[in-house]
Amino acid sequence: MYRHKKITILVCAFLTALSIVACGRTNTANQQESNVQAVENIDSEMTAEELLDLFIDGSINAVDSTDLTSTFYITDLNMNSGEWDSYSIGEKIDLDNDGENELIINGPYGGIYLDARNNKVYKFAAGDGNAIILSYTYYNGATWIMYSNRMYVGYECYHMEKFEGADNLVAEMNFSEELVDPNNSESEMKYTLNGTIISYDEYTELCSKIFAAEVNTG
Repeated sequence: MYRHKKITILVCAFLTALSIVACGRTNTANQQESNVQAVENIDSEMTAEELLDLFIDGSINAVDSTDLTSTFYITDLNMNSGEWDSYSIGEKIDLDNDGENELIINGPYGGIYLDARNNKVYKFAAGDGNAIILSYTYYNGATWIMYSNRMYVGYECYHMEKFEGADNLVAEMNFSEELVDPNNSESEMKYTLNGTIISYDEYTELCSKIFAAEVNTG
């Protein structure tokens, strides 16, 4: 009688273990199915705003639009606010004039601007050292991306880009001021717009419009 009860207990324990394993497999399968469903939802349903939020949450990565093999997650960025080269989440603004918002990641040299399209998040623009400081401005009724170079005394150079969709560059503009003789700090200045020399007054008027509406994102 005792032996019969012992066998019965062992059988029950074995069946219980099988049940737990089967349950674990079911939960794993359900999780995998859920992940697949989430990917399908991203492919078919997510808006630009939702995709940018997924990047912020760390759920998806961003692709470098200049090198499609290069990707990064938000966890790859230094988000420690106590350090000079740290990043932080900024505003969502329509930077490419397509009616949908891009995401600003504030950070060194103007940070990073992210665009969501084709069901992915892309690095749209980024600062890169003192010679390429990123910002944006409003000029002639549109938003322009601006890169500034003020590395040297007596030299300032600016490059602006206007987009209609982050993958559709429609206009560019360059303007600068520099010494006529770079080796003489007391020489006269020359002012240019798209490679053409302009007067000081013309340059000052242009700069007043552009810089009055500039937004720094460093």
